[in-house]
Amino acid sequence: MTDSIAHNELLARYVVSSKWFHKEDQTVKQDAFIPDSFLELSVTRHLNFSEDDIWRVGKIIARKISRTLHGRADVETAHVIAQRLNVVPQPESDNPNHANIINWPSDKDARKMRALEIARVARFIANPEVETQIP
Repeated sequence: MTDSIAHNELLARYVVSSKWFHKEDQTVKQDAFIPDSFLELSVTRHLNFSEDDIWRVGKIIARKISRTLHGRADVETAHVIAQRLNVVPQPESDNPNHANIINWPSDKDARKMRALEIARVARFIANPEVETQIP
């Protein structure tokens, strides 16, 4: 792959389920970082994107899957690599910064532990257009 991802590059995992974060303290749950059945986890690189660009892509993704964009979980690539995972660019027509986190272990418990470690260092950023805080 010619396009490498720097260790300090931020990745956004769009939070499209209220079960993926704690509303009380705005922290990310491990479920946000559990990969799909193909053992890939979709993320968006911040690379050359403004805040508006990041949210625009998130809205497109949420709309495609008929979900609410509650926010995003930002994490540095280094934290993903520290879990012995890789991040590979997978540009898409509506998201040139799309990437996948790959090389997840086949063991479910091992995947959960890696997801938990990533969630611990991820920073939740609420969608400014959606009320996610407790009143």
